[in-house]
Parts: sequence; C-alpha cells; structure tokens
Amino acid sequence: MKIRSVRVCRAPECADIPPHEDDEGLRLLGVPCWLIAFLIVIGLGVALLAYTASVR
Repeated sequence: MKIRSVRVCRAPECADIPPHEDDEGLRLLGVPCWLIAFLIVIGLGVALLAYTASVR
C-alpha cells in the first residue's frame, strides 16, 4: 500500500511535456499548506497560554 506519493503537475502549460513533479506543492489561496498548518499550531499554543493566564 502506497502511503506517500508525489503530486504530479497538472497545469495547462504542462500538457505537452512528460509528467513531472509539481514544484509549487499544495497551496490554499496561494499560501503553502505547510505554512498554514504551522501557523495554526503556533496560534493554538498561544491561545492555550493566553487562556491559562486569564483563568488564573
């Protein structure tokens, strides 16, 4: 069973060349998904610390 795979470029300008790896990676609104996930994790940590400080 294949767990991890490489995303293939599906851009219209890549239609005439052989399949190759997508250089841009997975993006949401132009922002890389790894950056969004990193910011969410940092944001949740800060929110937890703020909540803990406000409860005391």
